[in-house]
Amino acid sequence: MRSPARVLILAAALSTIATASTPPIKSGSLLDHVKFLASDELKGRGDGSPELERAADYIAQQFKSAGLRPGAMNGDWFQPFELQAGLDVGRGNTLVFKSGKRSEALSLGVAYYPLSAPANDDPSQPSMRADNLPLVFAGYGITAPGLNYDDYAGIDVGGKAVLILSHEPQENIRNSKFNGNQAIPESSLYGKAVAARNHGARLLIVISDPKHAIDQANYKVFGLEPDAEDFGIPVLRVRRDQIGPFVFGWGVDRLAMEIDTDARPRSRPLPGVAVDYHEFLSKRRRTVRNVIGILPGSDPARADEAIVIGAHYDHVGLGGRYSAAPERTGEIHNGADDNASGTASVIEIAKAAAADPARFPRTLIFIAFAGEERGLLGSAFYANNPILPIGRTVAMLNLDMVGRSRGAVDVSGLELSPSLKRDFDGAATSVNGLEIRYEGPGAGRSDDSNFIDRRIPAINFFTGFHRDYHRPTDDWPLIDVEGTTRVATLALEFAARIAERPDKPEFVTPPQR
Repeated sequence: MRSPARVLILAAALSTIATASTPPIKSGSLLDHVKFLASDELKGRGDGSPELERAADYIAQQFKSAGLRPGAMNGDWFQPFELQAGLDVGRGNTLVFKSGKRSEALSLGVAYYPLSAPANDDPSQPSMRADNLPLVFAGYGITAPGLNYDDYAGIDVGGKAVLILSHEPQENIRNSKFNGNQAIPESSLYGKAVAARNHGARLLIVISDPKHAIDQANYKVFGLEPDAEDFGIPVLRVRRDQIGPFVFGWGVDRLAMEIDTDARPRSRPLPGVAVDYHEFLSKRRRTVRNVIGILPGSDPARADEAIVIGAHYDHVGLGGRYSAAPERTGEIHNGADDNASGTASVIEIAKAAAADPARFPRTLIFIAFAGEERGLLGSAFYANNPILPIGRTVAMLNLDMVGRSRGAVDVSGLELSPSLKRDFDGAATSVNGLEIRYEGPGAGRSDDSNFIDRRIPAINFFTGFHRDYHRPTDDWPLIDVEGTTRVATLALEFAARIAERPDKPEFVTPPQR
């Protein structure tokens, strides 16, 4: 990794003091918000949960007490939209392997679970029913033209079930064309699902490869938090020891060793082998809400232009497939840093700005987004349904995971709007002892992405990943409240300078992501 550019900002003022007459960000109040949002009572603020709705009500009340105006339709604080929040499981889910006179029926959530499921809207009706699908072994399920490797070359999988291995060939050989210890994109679950789908497979079955003595999949997760991706084809993870005799009889491990030896595919049909798969899974659709408050601009000539200041307030609930510790699914993932810290910061920025509205000639739109953890859905919905026309949004400031500062903050996005650098540097002089690092996850990795895609300058504030990310241990006592206050103060001052500038900041087209 290259050395990051670093700028150390030093000033005589205390960290919680802003310039002009704007009141300081209050550390104590900020921490109180984090404590509430990350409390066990809110059960990790999972999308679609009653606890997320309780969090939304709390944020709206805070916006109201700050003196903001309701920002949604009909004088409401909430912008509702629908998303998929997991799966409902009906009766009749079965997976059966048949080879000659032998058959093996597997139990959902015990011996197999879906990684990808088409699902439907009625768990009493099958979302897929397939009997006697011929089974084809397709190695590691990888199609990588750039490496001159294709597990599907020379075989027909159209309308059939495909059995593949997890991981990739030669993954521990440093000089392998598969990059040694660095996995290639085509070996990701998504890459393998797309390859199977594009070759016409009807069902993809994944078992652990023989190089890994321990099956790394967690088969209990689905029973605790039913959920799956939708890659356009059912993808099942199957416990290899449950179908061990079949795997041995088909010679799968021997073929895997041969592939590892010379990195050449060994795919082939498995004569006389068939699969029955009946799926009764439906999409659990839920309505969630963005929370929106407005501070109208103080200059009538510029009040029709807006700066969005946002943070997502959802987290991963009790874990499941979004947890970095899936073995702890069922425990509350409180999400103090991700992203109670950013949400609390937005609330306190709103309070400080509303106490000194003359500093903001342009309108400020404060948004707490839902659905970020499920694909940046809340910010996408807002960008498609803005309060002011999206072309009148001159900038977006996003605060995602700003609770572990320890004296520094990563700032992304200024490279897309160089004219904002002067405003940012001016804001930074208002904050004592905060190191600005132009690195982090990069522009467009959070809710800022949906604004960047519309050519709106969007700056993301982030204080770094850590070992508690998406784990039950992301709790409020680990929050660096003074550091979070500094970051919030920086965002507040930056917003003031953008609001005051006479022109709109330009947007530079980013390199292809």
